[in-house]
Amino acid sequence: MTDNQYYLVCFLLLFVTTLLFQFIFKTLLKLKTHPKLPPSPPTLPVIGHLHLIWPSFHKSLQKLSTQYGSIFNLRLGFAQCIVVSSASVSTEIFKTHDLSFADHQEIAFMEKTPYGNSGFFSAPYGDYWRFIKKLCMTELLSTGQLERSRAVRGKELARFLQNVFESAKRKEVVDLSVELMKLTNNMLCKMAASTSC
Repeated sequence: MTDNQYYLVCFLLLFVTTLLFQFIFKTLLKLKTHPKLPPSPPTLPVIGHLHLIWPSFHKSLQKLSTQYGSIFNLRLGFAQCIVVSSASVSTEIFKTHDLSFADHQEIAFMEKTPYGNSGFFSAPYGDYWRFIKKLCMTELLSTGQLERSRAVRGKELARFLQNVFESAKRKEVVDLSVELMKLTNNMLCKMAASTSC
């Protein structure tokens, strides 16, 4: 037996043993109290249902929802996912289990950012997060604040259009994605800090 054949046999034995242990542990876990999951298509070892959502993700999910209903279970690699394809069912889920969805996992590099867990997007759900959300909705994103910043947005839009027209007069090629990014950044910086980026 050559080295390559020996390695192939060892790999196959390891793979079969892993599948066997996985099957045994799954059956033992099912015997214990396990949460009842929604219906699920048949899975493949290791990859789960990844083969079913290829090549068009949204069309594959729509096809699976017609087969398995508005709530079904998918296993993408080692991650379990519950897919809800009905708007009314998702509204009901978010109403009854809103606290389960309000909190998020900690991000690994969050302590290295300037504000750590005190930022709006990284703060855990609680009193502080609710306060920041209320502050954003009443002060930053309110209709009154947007009306007050209308002049700033108008000036930046006029500056953007003037730059595009001047480039067109000079018959230069204009990269609109870059220009629109500058427009958005300048609007946000003027509204938040009264300076251009």
